[in-house]
Amino acid sequence: MNIAQKIAKEATISFVGMGFGNTVRYIFTALLARWVGIEYLGIYSLGNAITRIAEVFGKAGLDIGILRYVSMHRGSADERAVRRDIRSTLKIGLVFSLIVMMFQIALSGWLVTSVFHGSPLLRTVIIVNAFSLPFTILTLIAAFATQGFKLLKYKIIVTNILSPLILLLAMVIVYFLFSSEMAIILPTLISAIVSLVAILFFLRKLTGVHFSQIIPARLSTTILCFSYPLLFVSIIGTFMHWMDVMMLGYFTDTSTVGLYYPAARTAGLLRTIFLAFISIFAPMISELFAQEKQNEMNRLYQLVVRWIMTLAVPIMIILILFSKKVMMLFGGEYIQASNVLIVLTFATLIQAFIGAGGPALTMSGRPKVNLVNSVIVVVINVILNMLWIPKYEIMGAAWATFASLTILGLLQSFEVGFLIKLHPFTWKLIKPIIAGITTSVILYLVKPFIMPYHTVVTLLLAGLVTFSSFANVLWLMKFDSDDRDVWKGLLMIRKPSKRR
Repeated sequence: MNIAQKIAKEATISFVGMGFGNTVRYIFTALLARWVGIEYLGIYSLGNAITRIAEVFGKAGLDIGILRYVSMHRGSADERAVRRDIRSTLKIGLVFSLIVMMFQIALSGWLVTSVFHGSPLLRTVIIVNAFSLPFTILTLIAAFATQGFKLLKYKIIVTNILSPLILLLAMVIVYFLFSSEMAIILPTLISAIVSLVAILFFLRKLTGVHFSQIIPARLSTTILCFSYPLLFVSIIGTFMHWMDVMMLGYFTDTSTVGLYYPAARTAGLLRTIFLAFISIFAPMISELFAQEKQNEMNRLYQLVVRWIMTLAVPIMIILILFSKKVMMLFGGEYIQASNVLIVLTFATLIQAFIGAGGPALTMSGRPKVNLVNSVIVVVINVILNMLWIPKYEIMGAAWATFASLTILGLLQSFEVGFLIKLHPFTWKLIKPIIAGITTSVILYLVKPFIMPYHTVVTLLLAGLVTFSSFANVLWLMKFDSDDRDVWKGLLMIRKPSKRR
């Protein structure tokens, strides 16, 4: 397979898995919103935000570190080094995760009383979620280790299929057997335990590394030294991702957070496309950089950006033109957050278009550049949230996110062009742009005729019109060699791959 075919095959596997996972999580959020109400959804969202931030401290950048080093050792056929680094990294992750777990439990009372002014239920959610951290962190490190083999299926099966399914099923069962309170307390922990058991099974199958080898493993200072700048990048990136939720919780109340969260979750669906391509882009760019293949790196970068745009634009059109109908999925009271969805959709599209610069900088050995970028942008984001949330509430949080992601994308694009000599712009990008404009006009004209129908029917018809129009416009503009290679890569998914 050439680069385009490899990307198409692995990114499609990743996209299908992530799309399934995000769909299940979306159903989880929608059911939770309808069953437990805005206030309890806000409590769940705050507890989840705190735990995801703590998770980054526990990972300490080790997930990206093991991805890079497994990819490099695989390139030099050093299988012994691969197994050694996996064992060592898992041991470090276990130690860090236990420390972070204890910190989250210890700080739970202060967070609830002094920061969020919440109820005792919020503290319970934070404490129970803390016990999920060791399981989640080891799961992610092990999953990224399997990704270093340029195989995404194990990571996808566990993190994007099994984990959200267990989360949803646990929520439904606990809700009906116990109460609304337990439905926001237990599912995260249950899902984390099951996911770790599954990924350790796959890791042993792929590498021969099993859990009993983690404790006696020697610590690798090499991976730790590479990863620690990524810790700060990840911390700041996670703060960026959850800053709006956290600061809404500080300046307003849990009900406002519950109103905002579904819009943020919906806009985040676009990130599925971005993450699907980055999952295979990251190890490939690392390998090409080590081999000093500049032309292939540039082609890879441009191809990824182009196909992210091609897949993201149709979804963006639906979310923007039918924002009220989309928010109706969560209940009538959530329609007031439709403008938030529009702003966050534009913000996510910007991230999808120019966000590949971040992984390109990291995988070329420049994690500290990403660290500086992240520090600058998170400071800007905090300032904007402090200025705008007290005045505009949920719209202030949305605009702060939009401005911050735009600045981050522009910084990364400039640095990738200057430091690595990569740029995303080609004439081929005109195709999805023209197709998007044409489709927007068609859907805007069709909108009055399909709006009166039931929410689900309207969205299904909008999707049918959007994707058929977009695909036909692309077809009229003709497919080039890269497009045909991508199609061949998609067809290869049907063929059984040989085990390495």
